[in-house]
This record gives sequence, structure tokens and C-alpha cells, in this order.
Amino acid sequence: MIRRETIRTIIEQEREELNRLAAQYGLLDRRVLEQSVELDELINKYNKVRYYDSQKKKPIA
Repeated sequence: MIRRETIRTIIEQEREELNRLAAQYGLLDRRVLEQSVELDELINKYNKVRYYDSQKKKPIA
């Protein structure tokens, strides 16, 4: 599975791209909306990795 830090780096890059697209085309442009969905998916993946990492660290007893 992909590492948290890698996902965080990609999230920041995608967030910058989203902001650039929004400034250039406006918030309702198809490209902006598609980028927003992609960013949401990355954030969900990051949260999933965080959850699984936290479960590995919990003691059994």
C-alpha cells in the first residue's frame, strides 16, 4: 500500500492544481470539478491508510 507521506505530497500537488484551475476557469468549470473529485479520492485514500496504520499500532489485549 502507498505510504502516507507520498499521498500527502500528491494531495498538496493536486490541491495547488485545483486552485490554479479554479482561478483560471472559475469554480463551475468541468475541469475544476473533475480535479476536485480527484482530490477528494486522494484524501479518502489518505484517511484509509491512516486508519489502517492506527489499527496496526493498537495492542491486542
